[in-house]
Parts: sequence; C-alpha cells; structure tokens
Amino acid sequence: MFKINYISANLTFMIIGYLLGSISFGIIIGKLRGKDLRKEGSNNAGATNAMRVLGLKFGALVFILDFLKSYLSIMLAFTLKALTKNIYIIPMLAGLGAIIGHVFPIFHNLKGGKGVSCFMAMIFAFDFMIFTIYAMVFIFIVLVTKYVSLASTITSATVPFIGFVRPLYFNSSLGFLQANTIYPIHTIVLILGAIIIVIKHIPNYIRLFNHQENKLKL
Repeated sequence: MFKINYISANLTFMIIGYLLGSISFGIIIGKLRGKDLRKEGSNNAGATNAMRVLGLKFGALVFILDFLKSYLSIMLAFTLKALTKNIYIIPMLAGLGAIIGHVFPIFHNLKGGKGVSCFMAMIFAFDFMIFTIYAMVFIFIVLVTKYVSLASTITSATVPFIGFVRPLYFNSSLGFLQANTIYPIHTIVLILGAIIIVIKHIPNYIRLFNHQENKLKL
C-alpha cells in the first residue's frame, strides 16, 4: 500500500507539472508577435532567446510566466499534501515535471526551451536563501562573461548541492520545502533537474568552444 500511494501520488503531480510545463509561453508570445523562436536567434523557445528576438520586455514576460508555471505546480502539490496529510507527496517532483514539459512540450511537438526558468522556480520554492545565492552567482557570471548559457550551467550544476548543508536552510512562506522535511529528497530532485539543464546546454558548450556562442547585449 505504501509503494502504491507513494508512486501514484507523485506520478500524478509530475504529470500535472509536465502538462503545465508544456505550455510554452515563448512560443505563444512569439507567435503573437509574428515570430517563431524555434526558428530564430538560438532556435530556442526560452526567455533568453525571447529577449534576443522579441526584446527585453517580452523576454522578461516569458521568463516570469515560465517561472510561474513551475512554481505554481509545486505549490499545488504542496497545498494538496498539506490538506490531505499525504506524507508520500514530494512537491518538488511537480517542478521536475514542469522542467521536462518545458523542454519537451507535448503541445508544441516536443520542442521547447532549456528549462532554466522552471529550474529557478524549483530553487525558489526549495529554499529562498539558496535561491538568493543562485541568483547572485548567475547575475555575476552574466555580467562578467555576457554568456547566459555559461551562467545557467555553472549555477545549475553547483548551487543545488548547497541543499545538503542544513544550517543554510531558510524557513519562509515562499522558499519552504526543505525546511519542511528531514530528508534530502528535494535536493536530490533538484540535482536531477540540474542534470537536464546541463545536458540541454551541450550545443552551447560546443559553440563556446568554437567561439560562436552569442553574448548577451546589456
């Protein structure tokens, strides 16, 4: 019974997260502006390419909406976990589902973004202090190198491991997940999300090596 409840509850929220993640706001807003982000710029439906192709205003809008779809899926799982007192639900898995949906959106022929905005939302829900560290390191790398892809991969591949350091946990109403569990399961899920981010940026590494990667124009 334990295994059935554990698997079915979490699989359900992963699917919900996946479906929400599959709503690609970059593609939707791009089409409203007469652009297909998957065919322009870096051919990616994420916020960075939206900023590059559509401008700062629309790029920021895409980022916020992509961030929210992941965060809200996690909040939904967390809220239902609290209401049902189902200890088997791992809310962060809904965020992982959102990342997978964002990268492979079922509504857009499985061709979406790279999941960074959704991953940031996972960290925000996980622990606000760790999110602050992530954001500061991310911004620093972007300002120094002008490469968003480099900032995305370095921060995503390193910062989640801070989740294993319990003294840093910050209990708040926004970043709450790790403070509400004695197990490192949410950190492990974060690392799985980071692996997806790193793999999706392999083409960027190749362009960086060949000095062909586009720099962010600030």
